[in-house]
Parts: sequence; C-alpha cells; structure tokens
Amino acid sequence: MAVPIKLDTGTDLICGYFLTPDAPPVPVSFDEIDAAQRRSGGVLWLHFNLASARARDWLDRKSGLDEFAREILLDAKDDRTRLEPFDDGFLAVLSDMHYDFNFEPSDIGTLRLFMDERRIVSCRRHPLKAIDRLRKSLHDQGRYGSTAALMAELIDMLADTLGEVVTRAEADLDKVEDTVLAERYQLARQRLGQLRQLIVRLRRHVSPQRAALGRLATSGMPWIDDDDRARLGHSVEKFAGVLYDIEALQDRAKVLQDELLARVADQQNHSLHVLAVVTVIFAPMTLISGIFGMNVAGVPGVGAIEDHVSPHAFWWVMLSILLSGLAMLFFLRPRK
Repeated sequence: MAVPIKLDTGTDLICGYFLTPDAPPVPVSFDEIDAAQRRSGGVLWLHFNLASARARDWLDRKSGLDEFAREILLDAKDDRTRLEPFDDGFLAVLSDMHYDFNFEPSDIGTLRLFMDERRIVSCRRHPLKAIDRLRKSLHDQGRYGSTAALMAELIDMLADTLGEVVTRAEADLDKVEDTVLAERYQLARQRLGQLRQLIVRLRRHVSPQRAALGRLATSGMPWIDDDDRARLGHSVEKFAGVLYDIEALQDRAKVLQDELLARVADQQNHSLHVLAVVTVIFAPMTLISGIFGMNVAGVPGVGAIEDHVSPHAFWWVMLSILLSGLAMLFFLRPRK
C-alpha cells in the first residue's frame, strides 16, 4: 500500500523517507532522524527548510557532516552552481525553479545537498519545483535501492521542470514574432527584453549545472555501480538536451531582436525622409511668403487698385509658390 505524501508546510523537516528497492517509502519525522540514520539496507533522504532555525541547528550540530559540508549547506550568499567530491560523497549547489514560478528571472532558486552511499541531505530556503516533484513522485514509484538512483530521478525532474519553462518561453517568443510582424514594435520590444533576460539567466545557471552533473555520472565512486552510472548518464544527457534547447532559444531571440531593431530603424528612417521632403517642399513657399509679408515700402502688389496695382497680384504669388513646390517634387522624385 502506497504511503500518502504530506504537503510541504514549510516546517523544519519538509520530508524524510527511508527508501528500499522492495518496499514503499517509510516516512521519517524530525524526532526519528537519529534512529533512521542507524538503519541499514536502504537509502535515507532528509529534506530541510533552511528558513527554520531548528533545521539549521540540526545541520550544524547533529548532522555529523564535516565543517566544510555544513558551511556549503548553510551558506545563504554563495549560489554558484557546482558539484564537488567530498570524502566518500558529493556536495552540490544546484538551480531549480521556485514553486510559484512567475516567469521572472528572479524566480530561479537554489537547492543544496550532500550525498554519499547511504543518505541524501538536501535543503532550500524557498519552495522549489523539481525537488517537490521528486517528493510527490515517491507516492507512485518510491522504490530506490541507492542514492545514485534517487539522484538520477532528481536530475530527470530538473530537466522536466526546465523543459516546461523553455516550452513556454518558445511559445511567448512566437507571440513576440507575430507582434513584430504586426508592427506593434513597442509591445514587442518590451516583452522580448523580458524573455531575453530570462533566457540568459537560465543559460547562466543551466550550463555549469550540466557540467557539474556530468562529473557525477563519470565519477569513480565505488558505491555507484554500472547500472546507476548508466542511469545517471541518461539523465545528464536529458538535461543536456534542455541546455541545447535554451541555447537555440537564445539564438532565436537574438535574431528576432536584430529583426525588430532593423524594422524600427527602417520606420524611423522613413519618418525622417517624409519630414525632410515636407521641409524641402515648404522651404521655398515659406521664403516667398516671408518676402511678400515684409512690412516695407516697394513690395510688388501692395496698394489700391486706383494706384494702378494689379488686382491679381495675390494669385500670382500663390502660383509662384505652387510652381516652386512642384519643381521641388520633380527634383526629389525617386530615380531608377
């Protein structure tokens, strides 16, 4: 009978399980951790909430980890993605999507973990998607005979979570492309900028993570057997496929931005050309009207009809302005 999986309530120990290949996972409470660590024949997974002082105190005083390992797990500032061999296990700092991911670059969180032959100790400060999926998946298929198999499953979850983000980003990029073709450049420029920022940050996190996880798959730890190593290799290749999709999406976003800038520049050049043509056409008209508008003596056509001044002087001036405009249009016409 499957064991119900409790929801993440944000307590000190988010979840704890003792896993064996032949039986459903056995939940482990905070008070049962010491007894669970003395059990044999299975894998112990402890997942802590670093926002809890009780969890931090256990990691610092009762986990039995080396000082360097405790420093990596409890560090709140250094979020660099990496995986380092340590004694007979590994220390890892990985990137994962926030559980309430809103498609913002700031919604990429950090998962810290230590793993050896018998246990995985993981921790986070904000609810994360992939690790939460792994926790919930134990309800259906929670039978793992090694920490390497459980880690391979986590890598699959990370790849699936990132793959969903990439798929959504690709759909949004399609919408931006349609917006560009519809010549709504302001809206397209704003959304494209947000997408590029997200894609760049994703690549910045995923690229070193793929290299780090690759070292796990090719490590010579004696407790990782050939089957687990092959399983890890397959999971890392799946993760590498997501990285390839992110890089392709980044290239496409860059090309689309170049297209957008070219279209905006062409639109601005056309507007400047129209303004220049209008300015050139009206320049002689303004000059002529300015000359005849000067309030000085001797301006032709000024005076009364009784003074033998032509009553058609105004229309002659209008005709000269019109002819000058037509002449400018003739000289500015496109030439083959």
